[in-house]
Amino acid sequence: MADLWLRGGELVTPHGLVGGDCLIRDGKIAAVGRVDAEPASAEVLDAGGCYVAPGFIDLHVHGGGGAEFMDATPDAVGTIATFHAAHGTTTLLAGLLPAPADTMRRAMIAVSEAAPCGIAGVYLEGPFVPPSKPGALDGRWFLTPSPDAFRNLVHGHERLVKVVTLAPELPGADELLREVLAVGAVPAIGHTAATYEETMAALRCGAQHFTHLWNAMSGLHHREPGAVGAALDTDAWVELIVDGVHLHPATVRLMAKAKGFDRICLVTDAIGAAGLPDGDYALAGLPVHVHDGVARLADGTLAGSTLTMDRAVRNFMEFTGCSLPEAVRCATLNPARLLGIADRKGSLGVGKDADIVVFDAGLTVHYTIRGGEIVYGWGHRR
Repeated sequence: MADLWLRGGELVTPHGLVGGDCLIRDGKIAAVGRVDAEPASAEVLDAGGCYVAPGFIDLHVHGGGGAEFMDATPDAVGTIATFHAAHGTTTLLAGLLPAPADTMRRAMIAVSEAAPCGIAGVYLEGPFVPPSKPGALDGRWFLTPSPDAFRNLVHGHERLVKVVTLAPELPGADELLREVLAVGAVPAIGHTAATYEETMAALRCGAQHFTHLWNAMSGLHHREPGAVGAALDTDAWVELIVDGVHLHPATVRLMAKAKGFDRICLVTDAIGAAGLPDGDYALAGLPVHVHDGVARLADGTLAGSTLTMDRAVRNFMEFTGCSLPEAVRCATLNPARLLGIADRKGSLGVGKDADIVVFDAGLTVHYTIRGGEIVYGWGHRR
C-alpha cells in the first residue's frame, strides 16, 4: 500500500481546526499537522480549501443504496457500506430488526462473512421491546426479554453484537441487560414506555445508551419525566436522528444545551431507500412509502430515514449553531468512545486507523479513506 499524503487542508480535531497535512502509511496515520518532507513514493491528495476529519461512525444503519442488512447477503452488506462511504462514513453498525430468528441469524452470518468494508458489528434494534412502542418494527416477532432468548438468538455471534435495544419496563429486562453486558455489548434503552424510575433503574443496572432518543419512547412530561427525562438527567449516551423530521430543530437545540457535545451521537437510522427516488419500498418486509425523502409505513409511522451522515452533521450545525469540530465530534469520537474503539478510531492521531473524510465548506464529501485506501473520491489527485 502506497503512502498517501493529504496536503494543505484544515484538520478537524476535537479541540478545533488546525491547518496542516496528514500522512498515511500502512493503513495508519503516520503524521498529522506537519509533514517535514514529502515522502518520495507518496500519492498526494490536494486538500486545499477542504476539511480533513476522522471518518464518520454511524451506530445505527439499516440500509442504503437499495439494500438492507435484513436482505442477509454479503452483496447487500457491500452495497450499503459503499453507499454510506460516499457520504463520509467509514465505520458503521449493521442495524437488524425483529424478524423470525433464522432470518436475523442469516443477517448476522452475512455481516460476519462480508469482505472488510467498515462494518464494526451489529445493532439489534429489538426484538426485546413491547407492543406499545413498536415504531416501524414488526410486532409479530417481539420476544419477552430473557437471557435464554438472547443466547439462542446470538449464539455463535456474540462478539459481533455491539448494541442491543431493550425496554426496561418489561419483565426479565434486568436479566437480559446483564446478559448483554456479559457479551461485551452496549445495552440501549429504546422502543419503551418506561417511567422515569424504571429507566433510572436500568441505567443503574448498566444501560448506557438511548436508541434514537425521543422517538418511540415515553416523552418528557413535567409530572412524569419518562425515558427522555432520565436521558436528560444523566450522563448517558444518546443518539439523535437529525433529519428535521424525527426531531424538530428546537428539540435538537434543547438536547445540545442539556447534554453538551460529549454524549450525543449522530445517527442516520437509514433504510434501503436512502439514496433512491421517492417511491414504494420495504423495511424488513413491511411496506414503506417515501415522499419528499421521508419514509413512512401505511399508517403514517416514520420508518427509519433516508439521511446520510454528511447531511446529519450539516443539519446539526444549522439547528444548534455549534462549530464544525463540535458537530464532527458527535459523528466520530463520541460513537467511538461508546463502542470502546476510541484508541483506534474517531479522531486524527498518529497510530490510529487511517479512516478519514475530506469535505468542503458545504459538507460535500470529496474523499473517503478507510484503512488508508480511498474508497470514494473525486477531484484533483497527483
